[in-house]
Amino acid sequence: MTLLSCITTILLSVAPFDGTPAQPEDTVATMPRPVLAVSSNLLYDITYIPGYGLTSIPSFSAEFYPKAGRFTFGADVEWPMWRHEDRHDFMQINNITLWARRYFGQAGITCRGAYLFGSLNAARYGIGWDDRGWEGEGIGAALGIGYKHYFGSSRFFFDTGIGAGVFWSRYDPYVWGDDPSGWYYYDFSGKPEDFVERSKRLFWAGPVRLYFSIGYDLLMRKNK
Repeated sequence: MTLLSCITTILLSVAPFDGTPAQPEDTVATMPRPVLAVSSNLLYDITYIPGYGLTSIPSFSAEFYPKAGRFTFGADVEWPMWRHEDRHDFMQINNITLWARRYFGQAGITCRGAYLFGSLNAARYGIGWDDRGWEGEGIGAALGIGYKHYFGSSRFFFDTGIGAGVFWSRYDPYVWGDDPSGWYYYDFSGKPEDFVERSKRLFWAGPVRLYFSIGYDLLMRKNK
């Protein structure tokens, strides 16, 4: 039995996940179901990077709920664009993630409780400190688990999860020239004609997603 099937078996053995007693089908059919939820990852607001310090990463997430079923679809966007040129510190990242979730509560109720997710992301970045830096582009994929909990009968919720996967990137290291031009140069010591842009490779396998978000169901469908 694979790890994913074990997790699925455990999740299916505990129902419902939000502690709400099972509802009759006719009651479920009349319960309101949202159209769109928005949230922000609180962990990114207190990000600390050794050698750089405390930095906030603006983040935004949107989740779309189809009319029925346990699947939802969404996207995350992060865009820290910090520049401290006097210290030669940079934290500039554009990252977008597309994902799908499979919840394990009742299909007709607002999607809540435990879920599995899969995601794909693409990013470009320019990161540097102490006169050295790296810039490049990359793509990644992840699988993970999460849990969404609503505050009573309100539309507010918190959403937490963790995922593992891979990230592959092409990049170039650079250094500050410390000369009158004030320019930054590719960290390359060979002949200029031999230089190939984005010749470096990075491959990471392991934890790639961690979030604890606060959100709100922005749009609701009307009951018939």
